[in-house]
Amino acid sequence: MKENRSNNNSFELIAIHFKKELKAIFGDSGALLILIGALLIYPLVYSFGYFNETLTDLPIGVVDLDQTTSSRKYTGMLDASKEISVACKPLSLLEAEDLFMANKISGVVLIPRDFQKTILSGRQTNVAVYADGSYLLKYKTMYTAASYVNSYFNGGIGVKHYLAEGKSLQQAKISASPLSVQSHTLYIPAGSYGSFIMPGMIIIIIQQTLLIGIGIMGGTFSESKGTPFVLPEQQRNREILPHILGRVGAYLLISAFNICLALVLVHDWFQYPDKGSMIEILMLLFPFLLAVIFFGIGLSTLLRHRESAIVFMMFLSPIALFLSGVSWPVSAMPEWLVGLSKLLPGTTAIPAYLRLRTMGVDISYVRTELLTLYLQAASYAALTIAYFFLRVYIDRRSTKIAEPQAAS
Repeated sequence: MKENRSNNNSFELIAIHFKKELKAIFGDSGALLILIGALLIYPLVYSFGYFNETLTDLPIGVVDLDQTTSSRKYTGMLDASKEISVACKPLSLLEAEDLFMANKISGVVLIPRDFQKTILSGRQTNVAVYADGSYLLKYKTMYTAASYVNSYFNGGIGVKHYLAEGKSLQQAKISASPLSVQSHTLYIPAGSYGSFIMPGMIIIIIQQTLLIGIGIMGGTFSESKGTPFVLPEQQRNREILPHILGRVGAYLLISAFNICLALVLVHDWFQYPDKGSMIEILMLLFPFLLAVIFFGIGLSTLLRHRESAIVFMMFLSPIALFLSGVSWPVSAMPEWLVGLSKLLPGTTAIPAYLRLRTMGVDISYVRTELLTLYLQAASYAALTIAYFFLRVYIDRRSTKIAEPQAAS
């Protein structure tokens, strides 16, 4: 009977702290804006920003020094490509350079003199492509478009050459291009940047907003109580665990709403790749959220002011984004940096999430990441609980020592 009564009391305490944390969150406009508002604003802003998915109609200038039928045909093929658009035709490379420096064009193609004459004589000619290397996407887009146009233009010249030798059209095509390459883009067929970066970015947003929101609440409590460890009803050590579990439950409830919003509605609105089972995705996200929440509660005990949470987590956000592998492959990072990145749950969760949702693999293929996340959650939970017990013990010892001195 005593054991049942103790269990009932524990559950009641968890429920009390759960309700208190929710009430505190919804009573704090700053925390509410971060924990819920940011999960609506950030994914939508980023998704609308990447709405066009791919970079198209990049304005370039073509300097045609040949002014022949062949050079005009080559220019027309450049303009017909979806990646680039011939915005102007400067008369000289110097004029094109001025337009480029004025940011009116993003690249220049130079067609040399005797372009047609050299081709008709059976000799090789050169076309110079000046791409903006300071902007990787622009450089890649222009270089890719120019490479495709060169391939098709060369193929057309080869076909004409073999037709002149008396071969049939089919034979001429085969002779001009004996090796046919078939390219199949898996999982993101359009090769779009938005569909590539946004699914992982949303996980990072969930992680960072949770950490900032928990930090704000921890800093607010420290400001009001002087320390995050002395609670009004916390008179015995057995109430520390219900206090932590109640807070965890409150943030899990808010996270469930955020997942429905960001990973279901936004994902569907912008038609990001979705090949996975939602049940398996939730199986992965549960330990991820636990790890983030326990990590956040542990960090919040170190923050004495709510502003400290915003400053520290904002400082941590670009680091978390880089270490996640979304912007740069983890395989290309130094080993010590890869090891450091494992401290953040998102680093483990994002690759597994992308494999589940974008590639459509079975949950068994991300078993290692799943176990790692549970291990992270257990480790952060143990460290946070142990730290709470230790600090409460230290604070109480300090209070007991101070009382006799005050009395004397």
